[in-house]
Amino acid sequence: MYKRRRKELLKDKSINSKNKEIIEKFLVFEEYKLKRKEGLSEVDERSYKTLYFYVSRITNINRWFNGKVWEDLTKEEIKKVIDDLEDGKITNQYGRRYTDRSLYYQMFQGKFFSLAGKNHIVRDMLEEFSIKGRKDTNHVRFIEEADFRKIVDCINDPIQRGLCWISWDYGENISSLVSLSRDDVKKQFNSDTGEPEYLIIFSKDKLKRSRTPRSELNNYPETVRYLDIILENIKPVDKTFTNKFVKNKNISSIHAPDKLFKFGWKVAEKFFRKAVEKSGVRCMPGGERVTWKDLRSSMACDLLKKGWTTDEVNSRLGHKPSSRIIDRYVSYLALDRHKPKQKVYQGSLKKLETELEKQKEMNKLQQIRFENLKNEQEQMKIQLRLFMKKSKAELLETLKELEKVQEKEIIIKTK
Repeated sequence: MYKRRRKELLKDKSINSKNKEIIEKFLVFEEYKLKRKEGLSEVDERSYKTLYFYVSRITNINRWFNGKVWEDLTKEEIKKVIDDLEDGKITNQYGRRYTDRSLYYQMFQGKFFSLAGKNHIVRDMLEEFSIKGRKDTNHVRFIEEADFRKIVDCINDPIQRGLCWISWDYGENISSLVSLSRDDVKKQFNSDTGEPEYLIIFSKDKLKRSRTPRSELNNYPETVRYLDIILENIKPVDKTFTNKFVKNKNISSIHAPDKLFKFGWKVAEKFFRKAVEKSGVRCMPGGERVTWKDLRSSMACDLLKKGWTTDEVNSRLGHKPSSRIIDRYVSYLALDRHKPKQKVYQGSLKKLETELEKQKEMNKLQQIRFENLKNEQEQMKIQLRLFMKKSKAELLETLKELEKVQEKEIIIKTK
């Protein structure tokens, strides 16, 4: 895709020859830079994605400056383009202000405009007026599990539903998920529960460069059910498609036979957008439209609320342990604010446990005393019975003796 776009760009008649020389030098430089940075002998697929976006930006830049030679640009002309970008006079294909303006400013003040000898003008301007050119993304966006289920319920296709569940469960980028193949998915059985589970291997070549390659198990049984369906239906697709670049091209020529999803992220964006609109679900707390990226942050919030640590969540997301991105969700969910309360509660609980132990010891001691007293009473009863029995025997013996004496007295008197 990049090579074709690169070729088309350098043949574009709306771009003057001097600018084409700068474009070619810049792309050759970036290709070499990416190759050396990643320690590659050839430019890989992930690098081509980066280069592809450069081509799109260069096309826009040429249009914004009306095809003028970049070496001849004045400070006023450069300032006007930056002002129009900041003021929203230059808009994207949806008629909205560019949110990724900083990416263009990096090119303006970096290698791209340095080849035209104009990067210093942009650098001074950005520093003087503290222009960032990017939307503040340091805010919270997520949905609850119940809302996610509402979105899924608005999708009929089981393969598309499966992609949603994989995204919610594993929390990886949609571009990485739609590139998964059969070899990336391993079914096994949990040794503790005996239930089936899926291990997905997120290899380096299918992730963003900032992501850590890893293997993760599913958390939801729905993921297992839909992955079963997806794997059972893997087969070449005998269909053709047409767009502005190609006509009647077979889908099988683009998607490998063992690929889980025979569509790309743009198709995924389309059906997910329709499901979101139909469900009426919006992000918390700002009410933005739900995107695939929001499922990733939503998974993180869901796991945090279920007791996962930030390190565990970062690991599942493929972040480095030092990453602090997840902290804003911890703060919003007030998880840290519960810790002092938990400590007070735990302190009170510990005190109650201590008092309970003391009470148990006292009860135990009282039980022992009661048992001893009971035994003493039993002994006293036995001794009393023995004493009464002995006393009775002695009394009877005394009475017999007395009767004998009386009999003797009577005999003596009668004589």
